Amino acid sequence: IPRVLDAGQCNDSYSLALIALKLKEVFELEDINDLPIAYNIAWYEQKAVIVLLALLSLGIKNIHLGPTLPAFLSPTVVDVLVKNFGIAGIGSVDDDIKLFMGE
Repeated sequence: IPRVLDAGQCNDSYSLALIALKLKEVFELEDINDLPIAYNIAWYEQKAVIVLLALLSLGIKNIHLGPTLPAFLSPTVVDVLVKNFGIAGIGSVDDDIKLFMGE
């Protein structure tokens, strides 16, 4: 598996989630979040909200959203997403590469 997988379209995120679930099974992990995977969802379309909800329903945490958070998210909703699901934003290119590559 390459170090970086780009889902391309939002609809392709389902395939990436299935790969992650299979890796969790193969490596006999208790939690999908134990895999060294960084999820980064770009908010270019509203269907990205459905992708986010699907990933959260699978128990996936620490998802990065950006380049900016959607304007329709209230501060209260953002607070819940950050506290309960580890949602984070996107930083500079250099900082994000270090973060996503585990450096």
